[in-house]
Amino acid sequence: MRYVTVPGVPRPVSRLTLGSMVFPSLEQDRVNAMLDAWVEGGGTMIDTARIYGHGESDRKLGAWLGAGNRERLMVLGKGCHPDVDGSRMTAADLQSDISESLEALQTDHIELYMLHRDDPTVPAAEIVDWLHEQRQAGAIGAFGGSNWAVARVHEANAHAAKRRIAGFAATSNYFGLATANEDFWPGVVVINDAARNWYTETDTVNFAWSSLGRGYFAGKADGPNADANVARVYANEVNAARKARAEELGARRGLTGIQIAGAYAVNQPFPAVALAGAESVAEVQTATAAGDIELSAAEIRWLETGQ
Repeated sequence: MRYVTVPGVPRPVSRLTLGSMVFPSLEQDRVNAMLDAWVEGGGTMIDTARIYGHGESDRKLGAWLGAGNRERLMVLGKGCHPDVDGSRMTAADLQSDISESLEALQTDHIELYMLHRDDPTVPAAEIVDWLHEQRQAGAIGAFGGSNWAVARVHEANAHAAKRRIAGFAATSNYFGLATANEDFWPGVVVINDAARNWYTETDTVNFAWSSLGRGYFAGKADGPNADANVARVYANEVNAARKARAEELGARRGLTGIQIAGAYAVNQPFPAVALAGAESVAEVQTATAAGDIELSAAEIRWLETGQ
């Protein structure tokens, strides 16, 4: 497993970070076995969010952390996701989500905390001040934004620099080998070519969600049992060709196309982490094996263009 340094996070972060969105549908024993396998494979962080299963992901992760495992794994938590009534980007909602997550996670701090969605109507300066207060209180360590556009991150960090306090340490926006026909969910942010240049110039870490196209590279857009949402977002000729090339390159290197697609997300000019979903110990082990894969610039270009 390879690692990356995230400012303000106490230990190196594994280039692959396990996602917990599926935890609410799994039995606790299965979750425990997956988390043990993740740590044994070199994983150092897990991604969770207050909205996952209405807090159930936090609770199941917390049951494992609370059983003597807190020092084995760092947490990437998220909050302030909008609800049916609209935006929840307020200091009160931030406080509530952090407090509820801490209780469910059976811990007193979260190493990296991200706002799950942005609300551009709220000044970034105010948001940074709220996060700084939570950091000063010891509830969170480093912080950042999931689905935050580059311009908003720049605004937030400019305010932080003016105050001489920590700004956004990282983002979590979509980036992967599969190109999206349309947004998977409302309010998401995709890293385009211009944004990719900004990440490279600023050396900003991105945690790429759905880096494997929500299962596209595992065939979830194909056949009679295809996932309609995966097909809606990722089924196109460009991605079909990229999937075929990932499988071809994988075969040449004794790997799977899924592992090559995961490696693509983290072998970029900018520092990147891929959020990896898994539903079993076997899938966890496949994911951790991909954490060591290195791709050359020529291989990245070939995967993208075939040239």
